[in-house]
Amino acid sequence: MIKRIVIPTDGYGLEDHVIRYVARAFPFADFYVISVINTYERGVQLTTLLYKEMKESAEKAVERGRNILEEEGIHNIKTRVLEGLPSKKITEYARKKDADLIALRVYSRKTTVSAQRIGSTIKNVLRKCTTPVLTLAEECERYPIKNVLFATDGTRKSERAKNFAILFSSAFKTNLEVLYVTQNKNDEEHANRVLKNAEWKASFLNVKVKKSIESGEIVEKIIEHAKNNDLIIMGTGRKFFLWHYVGHVTQAVCTHSPVPVILVRCIKKRWEKRISRK
Repeated sequence: MIKRIVIPTDGYGLEDHVIRYVARAFPFADFYVISVINTYERGVQLTTLLYKEMKESAEKAVERGRNILEEEGIHNIKTRVLEGLPSKKITEYARKKDADLIALRVYSRKTTVSAQRIGSTIKNVLRKCTTPVLTLAEECERYPIKNVLFATDGTRKSERAKNFAILFSSAFKTNLEVLYVTQNKNDEEHANRVLKNAEWKASFLNVKVKKSIESGEIVEKIIEHAKNNDLIIMGTGRKFFLWHYVGHVTQAVCTHSPVPVILVRCIKKRWEKRISRK
């Protein structure tokens, strides 16, 4: 299912843990390591000398990424240096290569609970890109992936993510926990319907589902359940980041999670067809 992975890097070593993780978690994938020369940097006059330095830095970045992948035993690697607005170029490149996943690092905010921003580039990639995005804030050695946590609120934006989570669990033969965090007592009936639907749909692909309903602070409950899982899957919508509260949840989970988070806005038609037949 995850056959082509795009890894954007700037070469400063901050993405090294992400590169190692995807190499170990998805060893049979093809990897595309890219670095983008930001020619839209505000306040920077792109002189010939500066451009040359930025290009050399980008070339070193993709070479560093290649070396890390090769150290992990990966040989299906392609590198590319691009120019332009990073989020736009990452999105375009992923679409061109028909990528199944984009792997990005976020800053860990465990020591500063109030700081939950994930960065403008990642935010813009999520807003524009139809490719699922994997974020990882810190070193993680939870592989092979055996247990997946799907956090849902039962809305339309979660539907595609649910299908992705079921297909992912089927492809990698993992257990699947579906978590719904209620905000009031009236949510419980809806939560039960959502979880039963997920269990029913997963049964057609022989995926075992653990149904979990919690009440309380959403981020805390997701992080609490993440400790017993190897990966979190969540959904995003087109206007996801214009909705402050939900944006807060996603950003906080990404920056505080001890395991990788895959954010899903859309899924490929061939994936959708596979599960819609069931």
